[in-house]
Amino acid sequence: MANHTSIPRGRIGLNVLLQSALFVLLFAIANYLGFNHYKRWDFSRDQKYTLSAQSKRVLSNLKKPVHLVVFFSGGSPIARDTVNLLHEYAYASKKMVDVEVVDPFLAMSRAREIATQYKLRENDNVVIVDYEGRTQFVSAAEMAEYEPSLNLLDKPRLKTFKGEQAMTSALMEITETGSNHIYSISGHGETALDADPQLSGLKAFIERQNIKIDPLKLTDVELVPPEAKALFIIAPKYDFSDLELVALRAYWAKREKPGRLFVFLEPGTATPNLCAFLAELGIVVNDDRVLRTMPVRLATGVVRGILKEITGDFVPGSPITKRLNNVTARLVGGPTQSLTLDAERGKAAALKLQPLLQASKGFWGETRYAEGMEKGVYFDPKEDHIDPIVAASAEKGAVSDDRLRVDSSRLIVMGSSAFLSNETITEADMDFVLNGLNWLLNREEIIGIAPKAAHNLSLNLTESQLGLIALLVMVAIPGSVGALGFVVWLKRRR
Repeated sequence: MANHTSIPRGRIGLNVLLQSALFVLLFAIANYLGFNHYKRWDFSRDQKYTLSAQSKRVLSNLKKPVHLVVFFSGGSPIARDTVNLLHEYAYASKKMVDVEVVDPFLAMSRAREIATQYKLRENDNVVIVDYEGRTQFVSAAEMAEYEPSLNLLDKPRLKTFKGEQAMTSALMEITETGSNHIYSISGHGETALDADPQLSGLKAFIERQNIKIDPLKLTDVELVPPEAKALFIIAPKYDFSDLELVALRAYWAKREKPGRLFVFLEPGTATPNLCAFLAELGIVVNDDRVLRTMPVRLATGVVRGILKEITGDFVPGSPITKRLNNVTARLVGGPTQSLTLDAERGKAAALKLQPLLQASKGFWGETRYAEGMEKGVYFDPKEDHIDPIVAASAEKGAVSDDRLRVDSSRLIVMGSSAFLSNETITEADMDFVLNGLNWLLNREEIIGIAPKAAHNLSLNLTESQLGLIALLVMVAIPGSVGALGFVVWLKRRR
């Protein structure tokens, strides 16, 4: 008879205890590694949640934690995309960004706390960016662009998701030390960017980007204040004096923090000194009006009408227009005059000149606009300007390598200003102006983030395909499971 060696129960218990402890330890280690050292992949269509290099660069430069609160109701069409995107920000920031999601209709107690703390309403859909006691809000309207539905009874459809552009912009602005200070020049009948109610929409968008706007009379100062990051000149009705031009030239030519200018012209006003200053920088203001003729049907017959509110195409090749390809600008509300880039002057003064916006096909710069409005207009190739440029930029001290950032003097000139008002400015126009401002302020990172187009995925099936799917779902799959169960039952009976 075989001898059986008995194992003490205490040893068995100890062995089980050690095995259990080892299992718990291994589970804890695996859980820790999975929670703290994980990798995320974006398998969404068109890589919707993959962050750009610009956003990752901004996140890598964060010095202190950022708290993001998603205060969205579940009914928002971009709520899910926004939450998923912000989780990518949290992952890429290496724990410098934390995300809290608050639905006002589900987490009512927490929603009331957030609403009280940040002065929000329950129906507000915003992302709150909180950094060292400073707060910035990114609304749902800033993160999406919609287009009308074909059915008038349906809600507008999501066209593009601009969440990354809006969020990276907000992070850059709130983490910047100090405020970007720009001045709106006054004293020549200009439209005041800081005070005119007609420009309140543009002013609000600019101020959301951590930019402070103040008025400035050049006659009150010898030099432009050193904190001026840029000067806006909007629709001057009277000319600049020689003394004021001295201040502008000194501002442009500064070695440290060179000048940045954004000029919106007012066609119909005589400003020869200002135009001469712009010509020195390679941008010649033409004495014309951009227009085209088109047939108009009246009761008496068809006549040729004059269209002065122009459409235009953004010219590629500039950081300002990089993300505006195939987008149409509409300069409405007033007349527009064309610009000419003086290549010889640009070469002599080491200026990089670029067209930014060109009037659409069919428009030209009419030089006899004063008499033509009564006698009729027609294109004269000897006097008029074909394919007119209506916005252009000049840069002194530029480098050809876009990866390098240098302090250079920069100028943007537009041949119109009436389109800036709240009633006439379009979303494309607003994007162009903000892109131009960000270029003036060396914020190319914000310009370089493209919106993500929303694609509707549709699956078109024939009647036979639908029938096959129904057969598989309702007969084949349940039948196979039942057959397998029957086979198991028979085996157990035996």
